[in-house]
Amino acid sequence: MIGKILPRRQYSTKFDTEIWHGRTHTEVPLVRLAEFSEELFASYSGPDLGLACEEVKNCNDNFHKVAGAQSWNKKDQRAYGLCISLYDQHPIYGKMSGDPIADAFAICCRKNNAIMLIADGVNWGEKSRLAARCALYGSMEYINRKLFQEKTQPASTQEALEILRTSMDAAHRTILKKEGGLTTLCVCLICPVYNSADFAVCCVNVGDSFAYVFSKNNGIREITVGSHDVASERDIRDAGGAIGPVDGENPELQNLTCSLTFVNKGDVVFLTTDGISDNFDPVVTKVAIPRKNTDNNSNDALPTTPDTFEDKPMMEPQERHIYALKEMERIIHEHELLTEETCSAQELCGALVQHVLTLTDSKRKILENPELYRKKKMTSKERKRRDSQIVEQMSKAPGKLDHASIVAYEVGICGEDEEEEEIVLIKESNSVKSKKKNHH
Repeated sequence: MIGKILPRRQYSTKFDTEIWHGRTHTEVPLVRLAEFSEELFASYSGPDLGLACEEVKNCNDNFHKVAGAQSWNKKDQRAYGLCISLYDQHPIYGKMSGDPIADAFAICCRKNNAIMLIADGVNWGEKSRLAARCALYGSMEYINRKLFQEKTQPASTQEALEILRTSMDAAHRTILKKEGGLTTLCVCLICPVYNSADFAVCCVNVGDSFAYVFSKNNGIREITVGSHDVASERDIRDAGGAIGPVDGENPELQNLTCSLTFVNKGDVVFLTTDGISDNFDPVVTKVAIPRKNTDNNSNDALPTTPDTFEDKPMMEPQERHIYALKEMERIIHEHELLTEETCSAQELCGALVQHVLTLTDSKRKILENPELYRKKKMTSKERKRRDSQIVEQMSKAPGKLDHASIVAYEVGICGEDEEEEEIVLIKESNSVKSKKKNHH
């Protein structure tokens, strides 16, 4: 026999799928956490190295480590992220609208815990791009330093949320130091729970970058649901909050929210920018129309085209939120049916990004029509008529053009399955040896 085989640990505490949220870390349940492993298996940031890009890196960084990791290109099918532009490309000059991409993500996973971040620079331009990457760097550097360098690991869910909340301040300071613009930020820490096989997902977010859980048994639920009122209409052009110099050197923390839920092994936690989440809203995808339109400035304002109401249901804001979650589930399940395999974190990212890319294709084709860019003499009346036709076509086409990002993590203890397989093989090997010995 090769060593002593210990029985699998029996856990007693089990949690449900409830989500708690509040303005501060003290407003969510206090649950004891288990010890955090320091064994790192993935550290990935993007696009173009994300938080590890040259404009963001701190000169005080250890030569071998940036924000707590040696490499930020160490991806895994259980820990993955994608960032793309849904904007149109100029058919003649090849330039992409909205460049540079102002979204960024980062994920740092150890054997039984994970740090996940996503940011969406407000508006376009270099300052927005820099703000998102600075936010990731400041937050990730603070969390990794506190937990694994200074060894001040959180003993409870409330302590974990307090660390995440303070990491937001570190993110804000980094933006100011590098003279960046404004950005949203969503920070998640997946933690092992004491005396339980479940994991705690502690999350702090500001703005409209959200966090979700995909569970094979319970579908998709939004962790950050407390940061926005799903029962009220909202202007999708308004992020709701941001860090960076909004008012002088002060951030806008109007919708900052601390959230907590519990997940099981095999669940996938994922964060998205609004380029993903808004493109599942049935009003944005032209599947439905809003029931109420009290705000003429709202981006949900009803188009005045004759076929607006034809074969389209009217939906309340809360119905739209539920529909969006179910639509995400449908895309993931269709991918699983196609591949005949359970969706990994990497595949989940790919499936959702491919969906929003396909959805917005007709909008891009309208703007990428070469005829629009041919030099020809037009009267102001003709130009005005052409422009109004383009606006009408765009209003009928589904989806929203934006930068679209997602980062995902498959919950579990890295290497646990391999250890169990090894134990089974050892048992089988011992059984074969025993039979041979009895036979002889």
